[in-house]
Amino acid sequence: MELEEATRERALESGSAGTWAGDPDRLSALPDCLLHTIMSFLKARQVVQTCVLAARWRHLWRSAPCLDIDLDEFMTSPVGFEWYSGSDTDSDSFDLYNDINNKKEKAWEDFQDFAENLMHRRNIALLDSFRLRVRSVPRSYEPKFADRVAGGWLRRAMKYCTPEPPRPCEGLSSNSWHLKRLYLRNVALDNRFTKHVSLVCHSLEDLELKDCRCEIRAITSDSLKNLVLKNCKCYRLSEIKSPTLKSLLIAGGSNTNEGVLVIVVPVIAHLCLDVPLHFARRISINQMLSLPRC
Repeated sequence: MELEEATRERALESGSAGTWAGDPDRLSALPDCLLHTIMSFLKARQVVQTCVLAARWRHLWRSAPCLDIDLDEFMTSPVGFEWYSGSDTDSDSFDLYNDINNKKEKAWEDFQDFAENLMHRRNIALLDSFRLRVRSVPRSYEPKFADRVAGGWLRRAMKYCTPEPPRPCEGLSSNSWHLKRLYLRNVALDNRFTKHVSLVCHSLEDLELKDCRCEIRAITSDSLKNLVLKNCKCYRLSEIKSPTLKSLLIAGGSNTNEGVLVIVVPVIAHLCLDVPLHFARRISINQMLSLPRC
């Protein structure tokens, strides 16, 4: 570590680290906070790849406050995929079909290896923003079990990334996550997910779930400001409660709850419920308004 640090300092002083055509590397000379801001606009794979730019960048990605893991980073649409319907029987179409499947499987394997390794090495409890998107365009790239696999990554991260509670001699330091923004797409979430979020994510302000399968019965938080549920398959969702929530959007999806969906959001400023008839028998908002299915 001392040798690497000394090498980095000498490179910065000489202006030779990461130079291009003899020009000084002004980008690497920026402070970490600005470089992390730049990284926040990149996907996770691109962020990790910055480690090869120069010695200055070798470990910088490990402390980036934002992480965006996206299956689409690994997608390359094969020629002919858009129009292939699977109805042709000639040998050329059969070869194209096999080629497409092989590329889809390779893309998923690469994404799975990358995501598992990254979430093992990067403590998401220390992040400000975390995005995990496990749905490709076109969607047929990912396997049917992709949401359960991604849910497993998240469960393990929740279990092993959470800081240990402080010892009595260490004072009253908090063991909560730093996370402020959480975006999940095509991830299977069990009922323990929201319980864990409410216990340790004391700074979480934005939560967006899209195309997720949710065994969530209640969503409660004392810090949330924005909540979005898009096209989620909910199993018995019966309560949404937050004294700080200002914006709530529920669009599409389904809910097996046949009772009342109770929404307690006293400071709500924006509310949009675009749900199907079977989403809930009735919807109660702040115990003042009861909306039948319509």
